[in-house]
Amino acid sequence: MKKIILITCALILIQAEPNWEKARNETVNLFQEYLRIDTSNPPGDVRLAAKWFADIFGEEDISFEIFTVPQDPRRMHVLAELTGMNPELKPLLLLNHMDVVPVDINYWNEKPFDGELRDGVIYGRGTIDMKSLGIMHLMALMQLHREGWRPERTIKFLAVADEEILGPLGTSWMIENHWDKLDPEWVWDEGGVGSLDSFSGMSAFAIAVAQKKSFWVEAVVEGKSGHGMRPYKDHPNEILVKALTKIVNWNTPLEIAPVVDEMFNRMGERIGGGQGLVLKSLDNGLVRYFAGGTIANSSVTTNAMLRNTISLTMLNSGYKTNIIPEKATATLDIRLLPHVEPEDFLEDLKLVINDDRVQFIPKRIPRNKHVSSWETDFFNILSDELNREKPDALAMPFMTIGGTDSQFFQAKGVDCYGLIPIMITEKDIQSIHGIDESLSVENLMMGTRIVYRTIKRVCGPGE
Repeated sequence: MKKIILITCALILIQAEPNWEKARNETVNLFQEYLRIDTSNPPGDVRLAAKWFADIFGEEDISFEIFTVPQDPRRMHVLAELTGMNPELKPLLLLNHMDVVPVDINYWNEKPFDGELRDGVIYGRGTIDMKSLGIMHLMALMQLHREGWRPERTIKFLAVADEEILGPLGTSWMIENHWDKLDPEWVWDEGGVGSLDSFSGMSAFAIAVAQKKSFWVEAVVEGKSGHGMRPYKDHPNEILVKALTKIVNWNTPLEIAPVVDEMFNRMGERIGGGQGLVLKSLDNGLVRYFAGGTIANSSVTTNAMLRNTISLTMLNSGYKTNIIPEKATATLDIRLLPHVEPEDFLEDLKLVINDDRVQFIPKRIPRNKHVSSWETDFFNILSDELNREKPDALAMPFMTIGGTDSQFFQAKGVDCYGLIPIMITEKDIQSIHGIDESLSVENLMMGTRIVYRTIKRVCGPGE
């Protein structure tokens, strides 16, 4: 009888939910407090944010540690956990970064670090990228702990520094120095969002299971200098400009990575008809030849998912108007599909330039090629919970064209899933790293519910 009572109590705890209306004010207030802590990177000082998390975990009696990076004490990381009852199960890691990109306040209509709430919308740098997910992770952990719920699988919360510059003192430092405290089964990070208008007129949650590799390269030409009044042929600036013209006009080949193929398959199933059939068949060479260009040109994001890309981001040459300089440099932000090796792409680039006077100097060489599985319990449960909140939205695997901290875990073979569970528009997405970044309270609460329910199902007793 006693055993039956215990099992019944456990089931009640599993099925119980917080009073979300009551939790609303607390969630919004914590979000506003967090946004008011300026963690712009540079300089990347997250000490106040780390202390803020530590104070909350201390008040809630949730076990936590703070790690200070000796090379730069402004870089700190906070690791909290709810310990699971089964030590043989690796933990679920809730990963979020405390730093945000800087702002030019002159271009903002709102105050970027006031966390102002107006007409159901909260404004501030980091509302989407990614203090929102940090608060969702935090609230879920707090609610579960307050319930007295004991997970089977340990839940770990990790708030880190330096993501916005992919710095060596951020997540990579934690992995290198404290892997024994992490070693997760799955990582829940940023990477994708839910969008109302980004995918062929359908609403969809894009769960990032892969990301393009950030390959940063300098193109350098050195030669003779001279007086500006005596122009001569083939000076460094001229050679570099000719090379860059070839680079920016190079239409790299279309390639359908497996995760992108799966994404288009699911979209095709949802859309149906002729358009759906094209999307489902895009990996076919003939279909790709006739329809690939049209699909790639449908948006900048889609184009970037279908090929390796090169962006010319910086130019540096000269020091006086009447001097032809002896050195010219350009910086290239190259984003590679997961399976492409940097060295192979560089050889292709040299063939396009066909000029040995242009030297390519790699500045950041990515090695991660891991693609997370979309057939895991975590992915399936998360998809279920997304559909529970938004039945008409398609949940699908996605390859993000930007870089996140997941790459450091994926390099160790860990399945990572990038999603801030909100439903926004392209206009909202443009505000990430842009102007007047904001998030509605409804989105904040929807995301918090999804995080809470997903964690409870993933880390609780088997279904």
